[in-house]
Amino acid sequence: MTRKMLSRKTTNILVFLLLVAIVASVLKIALPDPEIDPATLYHHVTGQDHDPDYWEWETTSRFVPMKSKPSSSHVLPFADTEDDHLCDSFPTYLLSRVQVVLKIGGSEPADRVDAQIATVTRCISNLLIVSDRESELKGHRVHDILATLPESFRENVTDFEAYDALQRDGKTVEGAKGWNLDRFKFLPMVERAHEVNPTAEWFVFLESDTYFVWDNLFRLLDQFNPSEPLYFGSPSPGRPISDTKRSFFAYGGAGFIMSGAAVKKLVSRHAGSHGEYSEPPLSLQHEDLVKGDCCGDSVLGWALYQKGIKLSGLWPMFNPHPLHGIPFDDAYWCQPVISMHKTSLSDMHSLFRWENQRNRNKPLLYADLFEYTQLGTFESKSEWDNGDWGGFQEPPESPAHASPEACRAACHDHGNCLSFTYDHAGHCVFVPTMRLGHKKPATPEVHLSAGWDVEKIRNWRASHQCEKPIWVKPSLTRIF
Repeated sequence: MTRKMLSRKTTNILVFLLLVAIVASVLKIALPDPEIDPATLYHHVTGQDHDPDYWEWETTSRFVPMKSKPSSSHVLPFADTEDDHLCDSFPTYLLSRVQVVLKIGGSEPADRVDAQIATVTRCISNLLIVSDRESELKGHRVHDILATLPESFRENVTDFEAYDALQRDGKTVEGAKGWNLDRFKFLPMVERAHEVNPTAEWFVFLESDTYFVWDNLFRLLDQFNPSEPLYFGSPSPGRPISDTKRSFFAYGGAGFIMSGAAVKKLVSRHAGSHGEYSEPPLSLQHEDLVKGDCCGDSVLGWALYQKGIKLSGLWPMFNPHPLHGIPFDDAYWCQPVISMHKTSLSDMHSLFRWENQRNRNKPLLYADLFEYTQLGTFESKSEWDNGDWGGFQEPPESPAHASPEACRAACHDHGNCLSFTYDHAGHCVFVPTMRLGHKKPATPEVHLSAGWDVEKIRNWRASHQCEKPIWVKPSLTRIF
């Protein structure tokens, strides 16, 4: 071989090695870190690691514009003449790809479940309802999801005594007993959802007092690939991974979402050469864990984590607060609203009507909900509690505790007070956010009144205009 040929060969090798190095470098950037949530990969692969903690998506509503004009009031009950048209704008064609699952129980008030079916899930034609008793509800079959569990689940637990009584005489399960039964529903609920609709791209899970803003939810799902194993919700600390780290699960009350790929990966089982399964179903795999845990959503999050599916935390868009409890501030302002928990019956009805009448040219933001509550248009409410979330008191010697008027004046002079609650026993509680609160009828022991600093609220709003929706990126440090 000549020196010229050797030189050419050496050059080719060097070029090849350089190309390999370049490709390896690119792959190192593009491949996901094992500690990164799957959903964060959406922008991680672009190399935009120094972007803000949110996406500025240009989203489009899937809803058809409503023909009727908005009503002048949002607090009226449904009018009979409107009932047949409440789903006219709903994009029912999406339900071929989205399976919605409603979890209820025998301990829940019937009017709360009825309100859910009449409003939030009214337009969900393929709604799957799971409970602890077989029945029918507003034309939907209610599946007794606990009937699928084997007898072994009853060993060393007394929780199924309430279940047996429910099957025997149909009596309502007491609150604590119903709560204890509830944890057994999560894993078989996911299994049943997959059995019913194995080709669904997305699985949406909610409870009877969960309010979903479907327009925003569909906008969110449009941004992600359901063939990736994704798990969305409001993050809560779960089981420990090590001495210093914990897993996270999606809080069930705020609702959560799993992609079709995530559900398939969760329920999949290894099969032998003759097609027989070599491992038990999902629920049986975690039987002891469910028995020993307080909460089914926690166990579900752990089961997903063990399959390599980590939660993509999307708080505050998935929100454990009810409407009247939202502490409006920077954390709850320009972010799109996807869900709320513990929604009152009146809010279920009025919000649903208002949503169907609003212009959906843009996502519904918390700032829009603020306008809906009419906060800032009234200064005080008697027999009202506004300070049971995030409130703080001045020192006991403060003159703020002297009277409601003194409490109001002290709040106005305090830089971090936007509203307050006064206990007529002589306690002034400052609230650093704009929060509606709720009615608290006076008793001989407790008499509360609440107030809002309208001037401060007006100034805050004027300095916080939402130019674009803030679609928060997944985070497990930004939590409720």
